[in-house]
Amino acid sequence: MKILITGLENSLAKYIYCYFKNEHNIYVFNNETLDSSDKNLCFNVITNIKPQIVIHCETMDNMESCEKNESSAYKVNTIGTLNIAYPCSILNIPIIYLSTSYVYSGEKNSSYFETDDCKPVNIYGKTKLSGERLIRTLCKKYFILRCGWIFGTENCFVRKIIKNMNVPILFCSTEIGNPTYAEDLCILIKEMLQSNLYGIYNCGNDNAINKTVFVKELMNFCKVKKNILELPRSINLSIAPRPKNCSLNMSLIKNCFNVNFPFWEDRLKEYISNNLL
Repeated sequence: MKILITGLENSLAKYIYCYFKNEHNIYVFNNETLDSSDKNLCFNVITNIKPQIVIHCETMDNMESCEKNESSAYKVNTIGTLNIAYPCSILNIPIIYLSTSYVYSGEKNSSYFETDDCKPVNIYGKTKLSGERLIRTLCKKYFILRCGWIFGTENCFVRKIIKNMNVPILFCSTEIGNPTYAEDLCILIKEMLQSNLYGIYNCGNDNAINKTVFVKELMNFCKVKKNILELPRSINLSIAPRPKNCSLNMSLIKNCFNVNFPFWEDRLKEYISNNLL
């Protein structure tokens, strides 16, 4: 299959490329070789290659940067997505869009379904949701994946925490969500490459967790005894608001693609054992 992947400057796009490169004919672009803000360039590249599917990974996902540079966030996450989606709509090319669980407000007391209202509380979530809406408006064939906290890539937050094991950890997070192992995300994408069950899907490993508890479990898996100084929610070290609860109900991907993601605990142990110890 001929696949075009955007956003090779980020580690998730690199992971997806490496996962599929031996089985498919992959065309990869970073933000220098394909500037998504250039409408004509995007149109020309996609219409010339005529891929059978586009995996749109380019994103501005640093939430602090998004809050400080709202116009840049909209340029990449919204306008860039529009410029990638438009030629896909003209040529009727399916598009896989990597979105985020941060499109939800976090006010719900239970896990979110894909049909729940989306009221993001930060610029990152707002710009990604706007990208979703443009794809849904333009394209007939799309898979929108609302992913939880992705780990398993070369620059993921798990690696960053382990890299800074010797630094005191001040943690201010009562967020609840579903970690998403990158390999499991690719397993789902592999199923989607052969499917026409287009739509919006929540994506994450089973067993929602408080982020502070997740970090503590990470320390336990690494056999590191370290105190994590938990700060009250009223003391926010970041400028980007975080939703309280973005836990995801994954019943739709299980029913549509017969994909059962393992518990994140099992995947975290596997990742640490194979890559970090």
